[in-house]
Amino acid sequence: PSQIPGTLPTELSLEWNAISREHCSVLVEAVPAVAGEILEMLRPHLRSPIEEYRPTVGVPVPHPAEGTLILLGVEGLDGGQQAQLLQWLDKGRGRVQIVSISAEPLFPLVEAGTFDASLYYRLNIVRIEGFRSI
Repeated sequence: PSQIPGTLPTELSLEWNAISREHCSVLVEAVPAVAGEILEMLRPHLRSPIEEYRPTVGVPVPHPAEGTLILLGVEGLDGGQQAQLLQWLDKGRGRVQIVSISAEPLFPLVEAGTFDASLYYRLNIVRIEGFRSI
């Protein structure tokens, strides 16, 4: 079915409305082009202010007090950044919704021991998979 630009498909829209009320974390696993499309569809539904972070060596993960934190390329978080993010989540993140974007499935990284299992389950409350066309 055709989509009006910037609108969510009905099934995703209903799910997103439910998650946005509950402040759940969302994990988008998709090839970059599709992840970008999904993020643009979600953007009008995100809480402001929106802060984006891409893992960079030596740059800590931000801890906003409110709004939405978008983690771009979450699979690139190193062990220290993963631990820092998990500690912040464990302390309570307030009214911050987290949208994590990964260009590859994270579960194989969990199985390989390169991505923290506890963090994976904290970020993967609602999973949107986009390795096929949306």
